[in-house]
Amino acid sequence: MLAVCLQTLRDHVAIRVARTSSTHSIPLSPRISAGKGGAVAELFGKVLNRGSSATFHVIPSALHFVHVNYHRWEYLSYNPHFYDIPQSFRIVTFSVKPLMRLLKVENGGNFSLVEYTGKNFPRYAILSHTWGPDNEEVTFDDLKGNKAAHKAGYDKIRFCGKEAARNDLQYFWVDSCCIDKSNSTELSEAINSMFRWYQRASRCYVYLSDVSESFDGDGRSSQGWELAFRRSRWFTRGWTLQELLAPSSVQFFSKEGKLLGSKQSLEQTIHEITGIEVAALRGTLLSEFGVDERLMWAAGRATKVEEDTIYSLLGLFDIHMPLIYGEGQPNALRRLRKEIEEARSDADTPSHQNWANNHREGIIQKIREWLSAPDPSTNYQKALEQRQDDTGLWFLESDQYNTWKTGAASFLWLHGIPGCGKTVLSSTVLQNLIQHCRNHPGRAHAYFYFDFNDMNKQNPELMLRSLISQLSQQCTRAPTSLDRLFSSCNGGQRQPLSHALEEVLQQMIQELPHVYILLDALDECDERTKLMDMLESIATWQLQNLHVLLTSRRERDIESSLEVFVDGQNSICLDSKLVDEDIQRYVRQRLSDDRSLKKWQKDPAVVQEIENTLMKGAHGMFRWAACQLDTLGKCRNRATLRKSLATLPPTLDKTYERILCAISQEDSQYAIRILQWLAFSARPLSADEIAEAIAIDIGRESAFDSEEVLEDPLEALNICSSLVSLTTAQRDSPSGPTKKVLALAHYSVKEYIVSDRIQQGLAARYGIQEDFSQEILAQKCLGYLLHFRGPRLLSEETVKDFKFAKYSADNWIYHAKNAKEGSKNICQATIDLFSETDSYLNWLRLYNPEYPWKRTDFSQSLESVPGPLYYASYLGLEQVVCRFLDSQTYIDVGSGTYCNTLQVASRGGPEAVVKLLLEKGTNVNAKGGRQLHVEDMRQL
Repeated sequence: MLAVCLQTLRDHVAIRVARTSSTHSIPLSPRISAGKGGAVAELFGKVLNRGSSATFHVIPSALHFVHVNYHRWEYLSYNPHFYDIPQSFRIVTFSVKPLMRLLKVENGGNFSLVEYTGKNFPRYAILSHTWGPDNEEVTFDDLKGNKAAHKAGYDKIRFCGKEAARNDLQYFWVDSCCIDKSNSTELSEAINSMFRWYQRASRCYVYLSDVSESFDGDGRSSQGWELAFRRSRWFTRGWTLQELLAPSSVQFFSKEGKLLGSKQSLEQTIHEITGIEVAALRGTLLSEFGVDERLMWAAGRATKVEEDTIYSLLGLFDIHMPLIYGEGQPNALRRLRKEIEEARSDADTPSHQNWANNHREGIIQKIREWLSAPDPSTNYQKALEQRQDDTGLWFLESDQYNTWKTGAASFLWLHGIPGCGKTVLSSTVLQNLIQHCRNHPGRAHAYFYFDFNDMNKQNPELMLRSLISQLSQQCTRAPTSLDRLFSSCNGGQRQPLSHALEEVLQQMIQELPHVYILLDALDECDERTKLMDMLESIATWQLQNLHVLLTSRRERDIESSLEVFVDGQNSICLDSKLVDEDIQRYVRQRLSDDRSLKKWQKDPAVVQEIENTLMKGAHGMFRWAACQLDTLGKCRNRATLRKSLATLPPTLDKTYERILCAISQEDSQYAIRILQWLAFSARPLSADEIAEAIAIDIGRESAFDSEEVLEDPLEALNICSSLVSLTTAQRDSPSGPTKKVLALAHYSVKEYIVSDRIQQGLAARYGIQEDFSQEILAQKCLGYLLHFRGPRLLSEETVKDFKFAKYSADNWIYHAKNAKEGSKNICQATIDLFSETDSYLNWLRLYNPEYPWKRTDFSQSLESVPGPLYYASYLGLEQVVCRFLDSQTYIDVGSGTYCNTLQVASRGGPEAVVKLLLEKGTNVNAKGGRQLHVEDMRQL
């Protein structure tokens, strides 16, 4: 039994817990009434043995109920006749549901308050703002008493209601007037629920009362608001931190109600102002960031009430705790840290569990490195950046999508013409799925974007690896099946077979209650037959907890494969009837927000003419509309604008032809080089890498000329216009800078420049062939590496000055193997590299052919690496091996994994190389790992 003594003073409440003899004294806030169970109840909630009955001695008996936590109340019944002796109380537990009031937009523009409890909330918008003087803000009592309209703060409510109606939202929430702050219990509940309320909102409107959109002399909107935006008081207030991070859709408005941008479009600026990681702004789970890092985001922010600097952070840590106004900020912070630690300890037993978790993380990290799975999040973020607000909602709200989410063993296929917005729509779906799975341990998601721009995202086996890697991070422990596979491959010393990966994926899915998988752009996979077989195999598992969504063009081989396990009702064609409304939103947004197009805003008739013309020609193609808008943005006057509108190319091919023909003679050679690299690079190239790559000309004695490197790498965008896009990729390391990656803007661009169609038109000079291009690119990589001949050994420091070095070292082999077989030029360039000892050592310091997933190692010396014949044999470079053997200067020794050239050739190279070595009399029993099967080798 726990004895508690309570004494009511004039302005304080003191509580003594008998078994600890400690006293807690707190001042009463005007908003808290001891008689209503306020501050006293809060402390009872901390000292009670929750959920059990107990007896208390209370003097006097002013308290009638206490708030134990935010889902349970304790009612104290007592005998009121015994005032002279301590009274015994019995605790009765009952549950209540959180109360949320919403403002409803009525006909005629009026608002009414509607109460909701539980989870069945309608879609609503939410306001984020900074408070003015208290007497100017509209309160709950003002709304109830019809006294709101005369207050200055009512303008913000009208603004929020107007924007909500514009976005087809009938309900909205404003903190100043939707909470009865005279009720301390309701206030406490609201503060603990507020993060979730913002998180659930369909839209969050940030009203910046100190930011004004300025206009220039011609009445056009200028960017003068940017400085005021950076200095806005909104970024200095405590409560606005969670209002920035919790909602997925945040829009910023000037005091005139003009849209300035969104969290998405302004993320870099917001990152610079707040110091908050871009990943957090994009919706990464806040639990992925450290406690101290999250606290640092709040450093320097202020609130009107001292304790609110801490209470405003509860949602960032998913913590619920009683509010004790008057305890002071240090005590509140101390309680918050204690709650965080307790939350951790609830999930973990002390030291052993911590060790187990660290061990698990270490094992999973090793396995992830071994899997070498491509990261599809870059594609997701790029597509998300291209998405305009409110597009794709028609699909999220459709019966077919919601049936797919809840149905057993469900498959859904979205298909459409090139450029209709499939990938952007898939990012909208993925964002919804991430929200659907968030904070639900029983739900997991994984996704993959097949990508013509990235060799590592064109292979179905690499898709399997990525799905497995993603799901492993969402498991509470290292998956047994994955751990077993890792062990069976000698702890990661060799790679697993494809069917073994399929088995692991199946077993991992079976261990999770619900798994959602999204696969985008199946048509961009370079092994379609293998992929289709893999998907059919997955379908035959008949896993009731699995939900798979696929997107692609409607091509016959894909359709005939999918129709085996995807019902016709689960096949959705994204025709113009479905996507035209989204294209119209996109066009309007670009005309409103794009700097190059905003100049036409002063004439609504011109804006309407642009919109009407584009909608007439789009025919369901986002990509076509985007390219035309890029072109129209370059028009300087109405004459050129109307000429462009009158001569819009009818197809994507004609659009690309017009763009290429507009490139200047001076830039054309660079444009060809850029397009060639982006069309056939082994992986996405950064802007810095492209800036150096286009300075390589194999026709020169020294292929690389540093004088030809682009001073501004982003000039590549200006050279190639709408054919090339820029996106931000993840850092190579946690402390490294973010990378700006260049890529062909759309799959249809590559299809056009490698097709016969371009050869028949005005842009024929820009046509490229794959086998010829691969040969050129291999020679360029080798030529770049040979730039470091002589005493130019690269180090960990100097390599930073040569942006293209790592790509060249990693990928010249890839380009060589994809070039036309038997290229004498590649053979000679390879021999040149292997003959230059410094260049050869530089290559092996940057890249390990036997263990390509390993990091660079600048401690390597010529004595510690195998000789050229070893790697020529391992890589299967038959012509090079032949040249080495004919020269009779090679030595049949090595220090690699397989120790001699014959052994390494038999494990890594083709049969032809093994035969060649045997014919030349290579010693079968040379110093090496284990003796080869001689007779088997002789029979090759």
